[in-house]
Amino acid sequence: MSTYKTHCSKCGAILSNRFCSACGTDSEIPFRKRFLSWFSWMRQYPRFAFWAVLGLFGLAFGIVDEHVDFFEKHAPKLNAAFHSGEITTSGDGEYVMQKWTDDRDKLDADMKDADWQAIRQGMLKRKPYLDDLILENEKFQRRVRVEADSHLDVNDPCESLTIHEAAPLIAQATRVEQEFFVFVERTTTVTPEVAPAMDKILDKQKDISRRMSEFHERWQAKGCK
Repeated sequence: MSTYKTHCSKCGAILSNRFCSACGTDSEIPFRKRFLSWFSWMRQYPRFAFWAVLGLFGLAFGIVDEHVDFFEKHAPKLNAAFHSGEITTSGDGEYVMQKWTDDRDKLDADMKDADWQAIRQGMLKRKPYLDDLILENEKFQRRVRVEADSHLDVNDPCESLTIHEAAPLIAQATRVEQEFFVFVERTTTVTPEVAPAMDKILDKQKDISRRMSEFHERWQAKGCK
């Protein structure tokens, strides 16, 4: 499609190039009009345009769904828009587990050496990560129940690992994070009386990390993705 008019808008002369030889007027069509004209076929063929746009959207969704890591790095808002709902695709599941893992890593990140009050205040600021951790776990557990009810674990070792090992482990890890946060909220001062309770929770966290590492090894050994 030409970007120039065929007749001068000012004097009406026939144009042989961009500028009118009679009056010198610039004949280039404004970009906005050119842009709208490119989509004029949508008005002429609305049904075809609908299916074409729907097809492009489906293609875009498929690309985002298959490349969760890439879009999380380069377009996290787009990733969130596509995967923020319930888990219905493998990409949704990957996104939920990625967010859950990130939340847990941030909750468990070491604090700088300081007294308990400073550590406590730093931990309390991490509450948004705990809230999201709980949310992502709930999504994951709902999806697992659907897959278990559909018996998807039959003859599928990876699905069986997800339903019977990963889901309970992730639920337990989430509860331990909640338990530790409640302890931090309630404990304004670390005393000899409360120290054993804190040590017990920290031991639970270490045990969860060990079991997750062992699960990951089994997952890889079976070639699961």
